[in-house]
Amino acid sequence: MSKQRNSKSAKSNVSKLASDQPQNCDQDQSALREGKDETLSSPATRAQESFSVYYVSLSVVVVLVAGLLAFSVSHRFKNSVTVPTKADTKPKGLVLLTEEELSKHDGSDPNVPVYLSILGRIYDVDKGRQHYEVGSGYNVFAGRDSTPSFVTGEFSREKATDDVKGLSPEEMLGVKEWLDFYRKDYIYVGKLIGRYYDSEGNPTEALKEAKTVIKEGQKLKKLQEAQNKRYPGCNSKWNAEEGSTVWCSQNSGGISRSWVGVPRKMFKPGKKDSKCVCIKTTGPSSDTGEGNDGDLNNPTMKQYVGCGKYDVSCKL
Repeated sequence: MSKQRNSKSAKSNVSKLASDQPQNCDQDQSALREGKDETLSSPATRAQESFSVYYVSLSVVVVLVAGLLAFSVSHRFKNSVTVPTKADTKPKGLVLLTEEELSKHDGSDPNVPVYLSILGRIYDVDKGRQHYEVGSGYNVFAGRDSTPSFVTGEFSREKATDDVKGLSPEEMLGVKEWLDFYRKDYIYVGKLIGRYYDSEGNPTEALKEAKTVIKEGQKLKKLQEAQNKRYPGCNSKWNAEEGSTVWCSQNSGGISRSWVGVPRKMFKPGKKDSKCVCIKTTGPSSDTGEGNDGDLNNPTMKQYVGCGKYDVSCKL
């Protein structure tokens, strides 16, 4: 009986063990699968989390860099764009020189640029240095103001002066043309303290008077241009065999017109010198607007000796 009970008890334990094993095995396998999934998914999760952190960090860096660049550009632009002040509009490097200081620029020192002054305005003429050096044709102008010499032809440094008093309006107009030439082709340096500008660079009475004479010359030039249209200049030629010949054409004197005219000597009031001009022989007078003989009776016009009243060409 005892053996039977023991046998039944052993069978019961074996059956219980057998029934427990599959359940435990299933639980272990389930746990293993969960552990395996957890083991496999952990690196991916960590990588994803790392990527998210990196992306956020990169975005922050990009924003910071963009901000710094924007600030830098804005700062540079703000510094480069400035509102000009009254002082900024003044000429840069403008100088005032005394006669002694200007004299150092006379072309004698190859290491010093050549300057000249015309009506007190100083120009750097070093690019044409060969014309102004000592011994050259225009040395009379180097390192000084020899304004009258531009129209008088006085090229001696000992005799040249800066005083334009006594020059005619026509001559002063010639000075103005030279001044325009230097303004166009050479670098303006500054002003010469002396006859035409004071120590502050202000124009003197002498400069104002010179400008007045220049304006008078400009008025006379306009009158002369009008006169040239009324009385165009003659064509002329000369050779050893025939001597001088003057004649008129529809383009003589550089004036294009519908009439030809005849040569006459025109005298200016108070002047002994004459000029050859072509005058009309028909129609009203250019001066009075009357008559029908053109300008043949004009008292300032003289017929050439040996030349007929209506001859278009005259040998002198």
